[in-house]
Amino acid sequence: MIVDDDPGTIRVLAEILKEVGKIHFTTKGVDALALAQTALPDLILLDVEMPDLDGFVVCEQLKRDPHFRDVPIMFVTSHDDMEMESRALTSGAIDFIHKPPHPMVVKARVMNYLALKHQTERLKMLSMVDGLTGIANRRAFDEALKIEWRRAYRNEYPLSLLMLDVDYFKRYNDHYGHQAGDDCLRALGRVFSDTVKRPGEMVARYGGEEFVVLLPNCPLDEACILGEMLCAGVRKLDIAHHSSDASQVVTVSIGASCMQPRHEQRSNTADCCERPRNALDLLADADHALYQAKNLGRNRVARCT
Repeated sequence: MIVDDDPGTIRVLAEILKEVGKIHFTTKGVDALALAQTALPDLILLDVEMPDLDGFVVCEQLKRDPHFRDVPIMFVTSHDDMEMESRALTSGAIDFIHKPPHPMVVKARVMNYLALKHQTERLKMLSMVDGLTGIANRRAFDEALKIEWRRAYRNEYPLSLLMLDVDYFKRYNDHYGHQAGDDCLRALGRVFSDTVKRPGEMVARYGGEEFVVLLPNCPLDEACILGEMLCAGVRKLDIAHHSSDASQVVTVSIGASCMQPRHEQRSNTADCCERPRNALDLLADADHALYQAKNLGRNRVARCT
């Protein structure tokens, strides 16, 4: 993302970085704060002097937001004194480039900082993996839900969620032992991750014997079809569960919910629950649908109604 009140500088920087990635830009500091929320940039090039908010204020406000704390910010300015550069670094910037920008220097530094950010993200992801099943953990899911909610709002597409619970899992642990219970959860995690494969989709262990599947740009009907596939995949494992009232093998119950955030509420909400208005509502509806699946006899998918 490029923020500069000089359109000429924006054009120069955009030309330098056109092969690096998608470019977003604005000429105002206030607009930069709003644009960052929708563009979710991997790196920001920021001017110091702008007519509304100066670059230092913009940088400080972005760094106070947890979503942009790790996003590298590079100041690009005509100032060349040490005091200004020191202030830029103190405000949270990672670098300071003088105008006019040299193409080779700008591109090299941007590439280096993007590589560093991606490496940091990979390390962060390691802390978001469930130690037992090897899939995403609750923390990773919570972060992904926030991001996908904002993306769905921006693009006005449906966001679906599946909440899964292993049927009578306490009885399974009591009958077969906790080691067998752990092996069972690992096997289910493999089935889920092998089935949920589309870009952007995520399967995570939500806690205990509960799992969740996040499905961006997926209507409710398609989410329920995937849910049926997951149910079938678990049954196909043929893991004996003689203490279950639902089946003689391990099964799962699934609740499905869907929402489509809109900039202006419209009457056409087909294939989505009308009630959800935020991510917590989406979770609550999936949990309610899961409760319905259990009441209907378990080993099935129930949808938000």
